[in-house]
Amino acid sequence: MQNPPHDPGSALAIRTQYRQSQGRAARLRLLVDTGQELTQLTPAAMRERVLARACAFLAMDHGILLERDADAQVRTTASQGSHERLSSLDCRVDTSMHAPCWHEQPGALLSNVLRVPLRGGDGDTFGTLVLANSVGINAPDNEDIESLQLLATLLAAHLENDRLLTALIARDRTLSDLVNRLFRAQEDERKRMAYDLHDGLAQTLAGLHQRLQGFAGRCPPLPDALDADLQAILTLAQHCVGEGRQLIGGLRPTVLDDFGLLTALDKEADRLREAGIVVHWTERCETRLPHSVEIALFRIAQEGINNILKHAQASQVRLALALHEGQASLRVDDNGKGFAMEQPLDTGGSRHLGLAAMQERASLLGGRLTCASRAGCGTQLHVSVPFDLEQATQ
Repeated sequence: MQNPPHDPGSALAIRTQYRQSQGRAARLRLLVDTGQELTQLTPAAMRERVLARACAFLAMDHGILLERDADAQVRTTASQGSHERLSSLDCRVDTSMHAPCWHEQPGALLSNVLRVPLRGGDGDTFGTLVLANSVGINAPDNEDIESLQLLATLLAAHLENDRLLTALIARDRTLSDLVNRLFRAQEDERKRMAYDLHDGLAQTLAGLHQRLQGFAGRCPPLPDALDADLQAILTLAQHCVGEGRQLIGGLRPTVLDDFGLLTALDKEADRLREAGIVVHWTERCETRLPHSVEIALFRIAQEGINNILKHAQASQVRLALALHEGQASLRVDDNGKGFAMEQPLDTGGSRHLGLAAMQERASLLGGRLTCASRAGCGTQLHVSVPFDLEQATQ
């Protein structure tokens, strides 16, 4: 069997198609492989990897990545090649450039230069990928340049995402600091008001009650109607004294400072007992904790008890305070009517705002608060925060 006659034209066409397919495969590998790598790299490593791949893709021996910072100053964020030759490049970022630009500079240290803009999501150019070669070469074809532009766009998207994430983290840190200061100012104001009430109005009410008791003891027998009025006045005065003490205790529980978190929580649970709700302690821990931890856990429990008294219609409440592996854990569970948890904690009315405040108190200490509830199935509140016993003993 004879072989078909050799056709030089067909062989050339096949060779051309093969080279074109190889070129397309190389471009595809450049984008796919780099895109997968960038998701696992730090911003600095992203810049170095993209620059190295871009230089290798066009077989160019020098490269530099230029970026404008927030103060409009141009910085070199990655480089490859001889510093002496790179210093001969124009290191400005042309914000009006929106497409790659090829330059030929015969006789220069770097005879060929390709500039590829880095553009943000708003379309503004904030950087430039500069590739250069010390030996003259032919200009890359349009498909190669388009691939490099896609690569630069991919890098720009990752860098912009990192900038946005960094700004978001800084904003969140600032917000947390402001909330922490707000909580501290709130505690200081509550402390001041508690002391003012104790030294002023509470003392006056206590003195009034004592004077009325003394007057009633020295008063001659009165008609039944007047005696009933006097006893009602004594009862009202005694009730005012009790409410004043309860108000002072809510503003700044001295029992927390004097006897610790467990005693303060049990004292706060008296409000539940007075409302006819049975209170069970499932775990008790008398260890003193750092002041910030005790205040936060007490306020969280206080808000939880307020919610139970206002909304839950519960008959039983289970409390637990425990320490385990450097974590202080507090639980407040009730068997009340519960509520739906579909809405985020910070959008569902005053009760959910209270839960959001509790969550913020826990997060400021590096802890976590969870609230599980369903209609008709009660509510389970659990908060866990880290602590250092050495701080509590100082």
